[in-house]
Amino acid sequence: MKRLGFIGYGLRSETMMKAFSGIAADIEVAAIADPNWEALKPSLAADSRFQNTVYYEDAEQMLNNQPLDGVFIGTRCNLHARYAQMVLEKSIPLFLEKPVCINEEQYLALCKAGAKTNTPPVVVSFPLRFTCIVQHMKHLVDSGVLGDVVTVQAINNVPYGSVYYHSWYRNPDLTGGLFLQKATHDIDYITYILGKHPVKVSAQTAKMHFKGERRENLRCQECPEYHSCPESSFVVKHYQKSEPSGEWCCFAKDTGNEDLGAALFQCEDGTIISYHQVFLVKNNAGRRGARFIGTKASAEFDFYTFELKVDYYDGKHTAIHQFEYPKGLYHFGGDEELAKEFMAVLNGSPSSVDLKEGLFSAGACLAAKKSACLQREVPISYEWIHP
Repeated sequence: MKRLGFIGYGLRSETMMKAFSGIAADIEVAAIADPNWEALKPSLAADSRFQNTVYYEDAEQMLNNQPLDGVFIGTRCNLHARYAQMVLEKSIPLFLEKPVCINEEQYLALCKAGAKTNTPPVVVSFPLRFTCIVQHMKHLVDSGVLGDVVTVQAINNVPYGSVYYHSWYRNPDLTGGLFLQKATHDIDYITYILGKHPVKVSAQTAKMHFKGERRENLRCQECPEYHSCPESSFVVKHYQKSEPSGEWCCFAKDTGNEDLGAALFQCEDGTIISYHQVFLVKNNAGRRGARFIGTKASAEFDFYTFELKVDYYDGKHTAIHQFEYPKGLYHFGGDEELAKEFMAVLNGSPSSVDLKEGLFSAGACLAAKKSACLQREVPISYEWIHP
């Protein structure tokens, strides 16, 4: 049985514990370091995997005193890099939630920390690359069926985007912005499929919908439009019959984050990747996927429909592949595959989504953020990953 330690036990940690259950992983939670541990402890008591859990308020104390086979970092995003450095120094296998960092300072520090060991045993939380539909697209590209892939057109129209304005995610100081929050997944699966990484990017962002003049620190319940605003927690729960995504007014002056963004990446060989993300769509308007255009055929897929279509150029020939995944799984079934990957690493296998992959994605997203800020094309440097 593998003994895991959690640094931060929130929604993402809870979700991955469900994934571990789904694969019948032989684990126990030996320790949890979380400032909110006193409130957590009673809620976890009924789960046998937490029967012997030791609770800490401080992560460093847990790492110094608790024998652990692996560590899971599930804190808010601004703390990922700091705690990852602590775990790397201990040479304990690490499950690191994305984004691995939220600014250039953290990026460089994490690169240096990773370089201190030859093969840091890290699994970065990129579940989309493990989904069956991405694996099939990877097979198509690698097999040569599409010919040489010269460009990728990717979109992410997020139907639950209001969470980035209603909850703590609205603070870019905690998230690093929405390229790092969302595009980090997409850039990872795209570059994984292509087998190459971009070297420059030109990006733009805008805030078109989630903006307003309501006072700072305004909660939905305090707003005079609480019963009528289409984004209010009351309307979402009682009229739209959905779970509210937070308690803060998303049309207040202190709401951070852009609500749409686009980036044009280019690889060293000329391959162009276009990426567009939007956070104001609802329900069936949600889209997430990409079209890979090759010299022999083009293929595209969408995570929400779970359909992959291949259009061949040598005749009127189109192949449609329909995928399925069991209901109730997160990230289109990718989390359970990610859990399998971490268990394999705990048993001595190398990671296929290691710290280097997390830094590749973070480096590209940080460059996109910088490009949007400077209003010009910027290079993407990976020299710290390959010194």
